[in-house]
Amino acid sequence: MRENSFGVYIIDQNYQIVGYNDTAQRLYPQLKKGNHCYQCLMNLDSPCKECPVLNKTDESRTYFDPMRHSYQAADAIEVNLSEAEKGYVLVFSTVREGEKLVKQLPNNEEGLRLLGVINVLGNDYSDIYSVDVKSGKMQSFRYSGKALGIKEALCQQTSYEQAMEEYIDTNVISEDQGKLRFAQSLSKLCDQLKVLPQVTVHYRARVNGEIHYYYMKCARVGKEEIENLVIAFSNEDTDVKRNELESMIIPSSVSAKRKILVVEDNELNREILTELLSEKFDILTAENGEIGLKMLSEHYRELSAVLLDVYMPVCDGFEFLERIKDDVMLSSVPVIVTTGSNRPEDEEHCLELGAVDFISKPYKPKVVKARLNSVIKLRESAAALSAIEYDELTGLYTRQAFYHHAKTLINFRSDKKFHVLVADIHNFKLVNSIYGEKMGDQVLKYLAKVFSGHIGDGLVARYGSDQFICLVCGDVDLSLDLVEQRVRKITKEAPIPNLVIKYGMYQNADISQPLTIICDRAFTAMKSIQYSYERNVATYDGSMSQKHIREMMMENEFESAIEREEFVIWYQPKYDVKTERIEGAEALVRWKKSDGTMISPGEFIPLFERNGLIVRLDEYVFRKVCQIQRERMERGERVLPVSVNLSRATLHHEGIVERYAQIVYDSQVPFEAVPIELTETAALYSIQIQGLTEKMVDVGFLLHMDDFGSGYSSMTSLNVLPFRVLKLDKALIDFIGNSRGDQVIQHTIALAHGLGMKVLAEGVEVKEQVEFLRTMECDEIQGFYYARPLPLEVFSQLLDEEQKA
Repeated sequence: MRENSFGVYIIDQNYQIVGYNDTAQRLYPQLKKGNHCYQCLMNLDSPCKECPVLNKTDESRTYFDPMRHSYQAADAIEVNLSEAEKGYVLVFSTVREGEKLVKQLPNNEEGLRLLGVINVLGNDYSDIYSVDVKSGKMQSFRYSGKALGIKEALCQQTSYEQAMEEYIDTNVISEDQGKLRFAQSLSKLCDQLKVLPQVTVHYRARVNGEIHYYYMKCARVGKEEIENLVIAFSNEDTDVKRNELESMIIPSSVSAKRKILVVEDNELNREILTELLSEKFDILTAENGEIGLKMLSEHYRELSAVLLDVYMPVCDGFEFLERIKDDVMLSSVPVIVTTGSNRPEDEEHCLELGAVDFISKPYKPKVVKARLNSVIKLRESAAALSAIEYDELTGLYTRQAFYHHAKTLINFRSDKKFHVLVADIHNFKLVNSIYGEKMGDQVLKYLAKVFSGHIGDGLVARYGSDQFICLVCGDVDLSLDLVEQRVRKITKEAPIPNLVIKYGMYQNADISQPLTIICDRAFTAMKSIQYSYERNVATYDGSMSQKHIREMMMENEFESAIEREEFVIWYQPKYDVKTERIEGAEALVRWKKSDGTMISPGEFIPLFERNGLIVRLDEYVFRKVCQIQRERMERGERVLPVSVNLSRATLHHEGIVERYAQIVYDSQVPFEAVPIELTETAALYSIQIQGLTEKMVDVGFLLHMDDFGSGYSSMTSLNVLPFRVLKLDKALIDFIGNSRGDQVIQHTIALAHGLGMKVLAEGVEVKEQVEFLRTMECDEIQGFYYARPLPLEVFSQLLDEEQKA
């Protein structure tokens, strides 16, 4: 099953299942029509407490599914099952695809907060566990099987402290066991997490006889008292592989010698370290901690690491670490502690104060160099990766960085309100074409500066080439009037005139949902006004959610609709202006579901154009028309040309001419019986499709230009492309009676005739339009004046009656 698949099922007012899609059946084979949904899905005797139908809410609900061991998000909308009966369509999906819940997290607010912490950790951690502080019991949230020994030790014991002790003794190498001892005591770990929100420890473990580098992260869950802990493990060997990016990302100047600060009171030891490391590093030395602090303050920007002795006069290693702990800049330089002491409590204390590693005296050259190289590589790979954390042009976060930091922000401020705003520059390619890329860059930098200035507490990122996203925290005024006022000011002060930007907002976001869904809702709001000339700001609401669900339902039902032949062909007749007899028809598609309900083409056609399904639908319609034409020929009935529309997406599909020609050959109908209609908007790309249309004509197709006059009509396309018929759009026909409009239509008909094309007017509704077009010598008319679109049976009957008359 593909990622992000949505299961859909329909229930009546009594929670009985009346239908479901293929995805739902794959996820829940026990689904059966007529059974209650809560029995099939949850093995319950009554409706689920989190059911959006029971709670009468338009918002998504998150619940734990005990049968699949996963968290699910569900939406529901009310629908009419019949004239007298209402029902509900439910759409569900897995909150975190691919994460296996071994045991259930608390199904309450605390459980969702715990889930939020775990989601923030992301995919960097292969194994994640939760610990109940009161009972000391552990639960496994994610288990990859890659970190052998972790799950076995942590999940088979009832006590956290016993499990951790067994894991340390069995798997962690003896030199690094002291680093993890602080985490063995649950009370000590909680005391440390009261000061810091999370703690990370690097260590080495033996796996299948080989030594691997790991790190463990401990994080707290709870607003005031710590109720749960999250313990996560990751294989550091994987992270070190990122160093391979170093040569590509870090400037060449980094290849120069790195600087190391040696803080050591023993002169002989300073000389030993200097001689040992000077070939590869520039060495700075200090004879005590006080001088070392002064040198660190002066050189922290260029220092790669500090080698720090623990026991020294004036200021020892413990005080040194304590004093730099709260300074962000000084503590960014990794400190490796050196000591001749074998006291494990010294090592533990240094690690608690922020030291990254420990080296024992007397010094072993290979060990010292390996530890330094390892620490420096990890630090510089992180710095290299941070170079791609920011957008080079605007200085804002990149999309990936935004997701990372937004998850963290939401997690640690879960008691606050969050709002997401997105901005999309309309026709940015046109801006670059008209003003040049340099001015386009100025526009992006201007918007980045403006958006950053307006966002007080939150994040701003460049989401795409012409899109921005903002996460705002707290109680802020995002009323439409105020936002639109600011939008007008931003547009007015922009570097170029008439800059159009569309904005979408999702206020008071449901932070129990995955961040991707939260952001998608803001983009859904923006897309709802993407082509509106009147509005530039939209707010996400329940109706957009319902529309989104309807569209997902139509997408999910497309395959079965094709198989069941629910897409049916209707015909709109084309009449000869002089004789007023039917000369052909245009094939139109309608969606008639198996229960008899109709879905408007205005709903499904735009959707299928966006998601690419229109290519499949175009071919389906063309095959159907060819099949029907063949059946009429075999019955000896009158066969008139029935034109079929092809979308722009279909035209750009590889091998389209050969494919459609083969359909005609297989159906054994003449090409003249199935002309192809191309919209004017597609024809405007005359250079790209000129070769395509010539191939179509060469194999025998007749081409009609549809919707001429509905947009920026191109005279070039009339001259270059080999059309047989020009169809005047209703937008032109509605100008009949206006002197200027009459002249435009008159000259357009004359031009088309001069180029050897017939002219058909569509959207003709009144007698005065018919008379004018007859005077202008228009060839054919299509519109409500003569006939609306008709089902096949009615159209065939109309042809038969006309033939008999």
